Amino acid sequence: MDIKELKDVAVELMDALKTRGLGEIELEMDDVKIKIKSAPPAPVVPVAAAPVAAAPAAAPAAAGEAAPAAGAAEELPAGTPVKSPLVGTFYSSPAPDAPPFVLVGQKVKEGDTLFIIEAMKTMNEIKAPCDGTVVRILAQPGDMVEYNQTVVIIE
Repeated sequence: MDIKELKDVAVELMDALKTRGLGEIELEMDDVKIKIKSAPPAPVVPVAAAPVAAAPAAAPAAAGEAAPAAGAAEELPAGTPVKSPLVGTFYSSPAPDAPPFVLVGQKVKEGDTLFIIEAMKTMNEIKAPCDGTVVRILAQPGDMVEYNQTVVIIE
């Protein structure tokens, strides 16, 4: 059996595997053995739920950051939400040993750096969109944040 015939047989076996919903097909002919397995379907996991589930239930009060929501049912305080403009890793300070840019209760002015989102090895400083007081910080350092996820609330 030449390579073209092998390829044709393999394609036919893959089609049969798909149409019949089989998990595996094995074929032996002369000196050739073909075994084709279908991959199980990937589980559907909501991406936005991953950071919430991976975050600790209670944050240390000394860190000055609030615990993340346990679900979308929790009401957020009134104020201006500051959302992540991209998917990445949240950092509250410029370096691991440096103090955070802002703490809950701290007054900020428009343009002040609130936090950093790291994406593809690039540090993106996120600025305050308005003057006010930081009411809530919804992420912990090192948390993955999604596009358009509320990270800080300014009142």
